[in-house]
Amino acid sequence: MLAGLEIIEMNWGLAGLIVLLSAVTTLSILIGPPERRSASFDPDLADGAVVLVDRGRITRASHQATEWFGAERGRALDDMLRRLLGPGADGAVAALSQLEQNGDPVHLLTQDVANRPLEVMGHPEGGQIRIVLRDASFTDRELRNAKAALEERDEELSKLDWKQRTVSSLLDRAPLIAWNRDTDGTINWADGKVATREGEVAALDAVNLLVSRQEIEGISSNPIDRTRLELGDKGPMTLHAVEIDGPEDTRLGFAVDASLTASAERTLTRFIQTMTETFAHLTVGLAIFDRNHRLILFNPALSEMWQIEPAWLARRPDLREILDQLRSTRRIPELNDYRAWRDKLLELFENPEAVDYEESWDLSSGARIRVMARPHPHGALAFVFDDVTEQMKLENRFRHMDDLLRTALDRLDEGLAVFGANGLMQFVNSAFHEIWDTDPDSVTQGMHARDLFKLCSRQTVETDVWARGTTFATGDVSREVWTERLTLGGGRVLRARFAPLPGGSTLAAFADVTDSERAALALVERNEALESVEEMRRVVLDQISHRLRTPLNTVFGFGQLLTDPRFGKLNAHQQTYAAGIIEAAGHLLETVKDVTELASLELESSSLDPDGIAVDQAIEITCELLEHRTREAKVALTAQIDERIGRLQRDGTRVRQILFNMAADAIHRCSGGGEVGIGGRRESDGTVVLFTRETPAGTRPVSIEATEKDSPALPLVRRLAAKEAGMLRLTCNTEARRIEVTCHFPPIHPSGDGTEGELLEKI
Repeated sequence: MLAGLEIIEMNWGLAGLIVLLSAVTTLSILIGPPERRSASFDPDLADGAVVLVDRGRITRASHQATEWFGAERGRALDDMLRRLLGPGADGAVAALSQLEQNGDPVHLLTQDVANRPLEVMGHPEGGQIRIVLRDASFTDRELRNAKAALEERDEELSKLDWKQRTVSSLLDRAPLIAWNRDTDGTINWADGKVATREGEVAALDAVNLLVSRQEIEGISSNPIDRTRLELGDKGPMTLHAVEIDGPEDTRLGFAVDASLTASAERTLTRFIQTMTETFAHLTVGLAIFDRNHRLILFNPALSEMWQIEPAWLARRPDLREILDQLRSTRRIPELNDYRAWRDKLLELFENPEAVDYEESWDLSSGARIRVMARPHPHGALAFVFDDVTEQMKLENRFRHMDDLLRTALDRLDEGLAVFGANGLMQFVNSAFHEIWDTDPDSVTQGMHARDLFKLCSRQTVETDVWARGTTFATGDVSREVWTERLTLGGGRVLRARFAPLPGGSTLAAFADVTDSERAALALVERNEALESVEEMRRVVLDQISHRLRTPLNTVFGFGQLLTDPRFGKLNAHQQTYAAGIIEAAGHLLETVKDVTELASLELESSSLDPDGIAVDQAIEITCELLEHRTREAKVALTAQIDERIGRLQRDGTRVRQILFNMAADAIHRCSGGGEVGIGGRRESDGTVVLFTRETPAGTRPVSIEATEKDSPALPLVRRLAAKEAGMLRLTCNTEARRIEVTCHFPPIHPSGDGTEGELLEKI
């Protein structure tokens, strides 16, 4: 396969001219005149043995292709190539398939089944591909014949006539232009022609262009050392021209076809431009150095990373200069022996084919650059500079978070053990060792769950849980969270919890709940004791009701009988004494009733109704319950309810007790013709306020101190309000002789669960 084009620059002289003429003559003899070669071809395909292929099948073929290689229309190209080339057809088939898919030109040198050299060329043509097959045996013969001709010409240089005939023959047949001109530009003689792919160039056209160019540049008298000529209107026809000093102030020159050289240079230029554009979009810095340590290619990212002007890099400095520049700008690590480090890098050029260099540069700015050096096909070494600062920060952050997480897990009171999908332990914290009294040296990472649970099972009464835990950590059982209670020696109690983790991992958590179990047992015992106390309280209430109320009712009844005229008329003193007995018995009966009500209140139990209590209904019920008492006390009781009051998120029983005791207490203080108002309102912040307003009869002065001193119910109301996260307040208006008792209940936020402890904490 033809891998590339090698451009050979020749030291043109007379000997080179003779060699070139000999080679061209030999080539012309082998190939034959262009007219004869193209006579038997299709007019549209006159370029050797040519076929046109569309979608893998031959659409047109020249006469030579049909005659020499059996190319027929409709025949598969792969079949023709495999019959022609035999086992060596795979490379040609693959290259031509790539040509048909991507349009990449193909130029191959291979052998047919008879081991004869064959040249295969292909390129796109319209919607098809054009393939040219040529006999390549002339290349080898050309080289051998040229060498033989050179030896023969060396032996016959002394013969002038033979030299003249040979030169004349070469000028007539070879694709060569030669001329003789004076130093003033006059053309004495010019002959020959050069046929390129773009057309044919005559000798006079080339020489006139050369002389005109020299006249414009003002150097017409100087011989041309080496130059490139391009002629033609439709497409450039490139020639390589050389002049030497001739006898008698003349200039001898010749020109040959340079189209292949120009095409190779353009291809190389396009390749470099493509590589440059590709490298320009890379985020990593790229620098390619030749064998002389000089920079031949770099991308913009390298200039930004090094903070060096691209113009300075475009001057192609060597690696030593670049390293010195980077050192001055502190873009390389701080080194103790900079020269030794620099020489170590320069030593990489001694054997670039075996270089495998990689190093990280930690700069003083905190950045980290990863540097890699590898051999490069078009240079000695290619260096890649990758800024991994952000990656380093992410890695450090990950390590920090991992260490932080492990430390946090290690500080937990729960014993944790994490197993991978294969059942091997990945992590265990300190609390695990404390709970199970294990040795950190024996319980290490990579230990199987079966072995770890075997150590734990020796300390527990329960044994089935460990087999289930092993199956959960290693088997395909249902991955649902489950817990188990474990009993250890010494009366300790553990709660074991097994939970699945992502990736098939398993978490086993063990918490010492001995204190919680004891507290729960204590609560059970306390509840039983409270139930006993409650039973005793009921008995006491029954005794109070039976032992006190019955005698008091008897005294009260007999006192009323004494004052009844039917049983005898009493004098004034006796009437006074009997009234005193009745009044004292009534007061004592009311006192017993209040004490009984206080004792019957269940202050220790509370339940928060999720819907709350309707305050307006509770106020109306309270007014109905106290209607009889207000008539006896001659008190005017009114309800004052805000329409926006709504519902109160508190225990309904306690709220009704608060309203009843507040109103009953106010009625007691206003007996004898006073006024009492009971009601509720909702403030702007959502606080619900329950209140009583009392105006006593007569002219007796009012004060907060006297109210609290004379009221046995206010301490009870204050305790009930505190139980429901409320606050009791008293205000006094001495001018209006009015006392206002209020209970404020702030709203409960959604985050709370309504328990007494949280409600009190909010207050």
